[in-house]
Amino acid sequence: MIIKAKVFEHYDNYQFNIPLIGGERICVKNKQKIKVGDKLFAKTDNNIKESYYLVDELGCKTSECLKYITCIDGVYVEKGEILAQKVGRNKLTIKQIVAGTSGIVELDRITKGFIDILGEEEEIDVKSNFIGVVSQVLPGSAITINSPASALDLVATTIFQQKLLGNLIFLTDGVEVLTKIPDIDVKGKIVWAGSYLPLNLALKLFERGVKAVLTYCMEYEDFKNLGLPVGVIEGFGKIHCDEQFFKQFYKFNNKFVVIDGEERQMFVAKDSQLEKSDTQYFVRELLGSKVISRHSSHYGHIGTIVAMHDLDYVTVNFGSTGRVIVDIGLLDFITM
Repeated sequence: MIIKAKVFEHYDNYQFNIPLIGGERICVKNKQKIKVGDKLFAKTDNNIKESYYLVDELGCKTSECLKYITCIDGVYVEKGEILAQKVGRNKLTIKQIVAGTSGIVELDRITKGFIDILGEEEEIDVKSNFIGVVSQVLPGSAITINSPASALDLVATTIFQQKLLGNLIFLTDGVEVLTKIPDIDVKGKIVWAGSYLPLNLALKLFERGVKAVLTYCMEYEDFKNLGLPVGVIEGFGKIHCDEQFFKQFYKFNNKFVVIDGEERQMFVAKDSQLEKSDTQYFVRELLGSKVISRHSSHYGHIGTIVAMHDLDYVTVNFGSTGRVIVDIGLLDFITM
């Protein structure tokens, strides 16, 4: 019998670092136990009023964006001022990006192709939405915390120079494909953008200042050419996203997550300690277990094992799709 994998892994003690840039007012100390709602630190930040994607608006490569900038990082600009411009090869045409609002210019994301205009500065309290123990506090560097966590494998990620972390925000409570971004603050957040990610939606999200985007599937050419932090859970093309999977995954809404691009995993810090050992979370008796199919004829569908056949095959009830005998090696088990 070959049991392939669990969809969700569980760890009693996952260590992660919350980066600090300096100037934060730290509210925790070494070896402190933290609970949900505890203040970790306070910082000042600015919301993004508008963003501009130079690659589209000027028709240039990401690596060339900086040379077309006509403003200075940190300067206050008025509505109507020119932020960037590119002269055509024939010297007769000029493409310009003009500020649509007044605010402070920020070029922190220029290497990704974006100019941001920031609003007024405000103080933000960063609070814990998980439990854990502080193992180290290094002002200006990071707060290291150990916490129980769940982990989900990702089939692909764009290359991250470092682990990305932040609160995971779901933009939809269903599996439908989004066509419009809700009117919520997504700056610095990791967002779930729906079961399928179109390229134009991804660009709009990064214009709004998201840190990374998670999706169930997207087109490979879009993934390859986007050049921005994206994690794909299942694969490329339009793949069936089962409602039962989404109901389990939606439990991570508003949770603190870490995306490891190198390991292609997402870790979710938990708000309660696991009371069962990791082995107890796995399948003791196959009958009644929830599984997700990797067979080409019903890929991505979730069902329940209702019968056993020798050591290698089981009958799975996929609901409206019917009952199917499947090689157990083509099933992933779902545990939460």
